[in-house]
Amino acid sequence: MNNNINQKKQRLLVELCDIQKVFVTNSVETHALCNINLTIQQGEYLAITGPSGCGKSTLLSLLGLLDRKIQGQYRLSGVDVSDLSRDERSKIRNKDIGFIFQAFNLISELTVAENIELPLSYRQDIGKQQRQVLVDESLKKVDMMHRANHFPAQLSGGQQQRVAIARAICGTPSLILADEPTGNLDSKNAQSVMALLDQLHGEGTTICMVTHDSRSANRAQRIIEVFDGKIVADQSTRAIAV
Repeated sequence: MNNNINQKKQRLLVELCDIQKVFVTNSVETHALCNINLTIQQGEYLAITGPSGCGKSTLLSLLGLLDRKIQGQYRLSGVDVSDLSRDERSKIRNKDIGFIFQAFNLISELTVAENIELPLSYRQDIGKQQRQVLVDESLKKVDMMHRANHFPAQLSGGQQQRVAIARAICGTPSLILADEPTGNLDSKNAQSVMALLDQLHGEGTTICMVTHDSRSANRAQRIIEVFDGKIVADQSTRAIAV
């Protein structure tokens, strides 16, 4: 059984080939990403680090199919997703990619359970009853079942981030993208959130996290350092968990 799990985790999930991203403002070109070549295996846990403005968030946006205007090739689960329409990108994001943001991005008018269920409501392959099962399962994973009917304003920052993580994992995506997931948290809540990400990775979740925090980065199994739009270092920190 462990061998099967290990083989699954070793499957190539992400492949970026010669990626370039240029922003043009007032006839001035800014090269946000230059000749990016990166592969991510299923089950890996990556941290992307580097100074402000180096291209970390641009790279994460690209991985999340939030930015279409790029040069180069992006393959996700073996499928070329480099030049899809907006609707096609939206469908893939909703099914295959989960997002965790620094600012939580919860809808204040919706309860915890409703926030988590909302992305699933746009998927035709998941009915109402199954959505409820998935919401309950994700709430249990992040230990927030007791807060299902509360509103975001009634939660602490750490609890809101746990809800955001539950929303990200609820549809069982292939890839979790986390943008400074502890940036708005105190040290205690940050530790709790990072422990939760460790747990999810241990269960086989593929995670790619942008962070300025070296302590958080060192919890990943692989650290990618970006500087001036280029990958300048790619180092492993520990073996893939099985």
